[in-house]
Amino acid sequence: MRQINLFVKIFGAFFVIGLVILMFSINLGDYEVANIMQSNDGSFDANAYLIYLQQSITKYRFIGSILSVLGGLGILKSIDTKA
Repeated sequence: MRQINLFVKIFGAFFVIGLVILMFSINLGDYEVANIMQSNDGSFDANAYLIYLQQSITKYRFIGSILSVLGGLGILKSIDTKA
């Protein structure tokens, strides 16, 4: 019983972290592109900026999706074994 609660807490944390990353994926992608631009002395054209921004947002969406799906499945698996 105690071990099941630990699994639920761990997978619940993965689920919540994944959802937070999903909700803030645009902000995280924008922050990452701003750091890339600073490291290149701001010498980006608009097309390169948009490509980097789009790919950064997509990357964070994949990371958030993977974490939330794994966390959700882990919670379901832990609750299923409880019954």
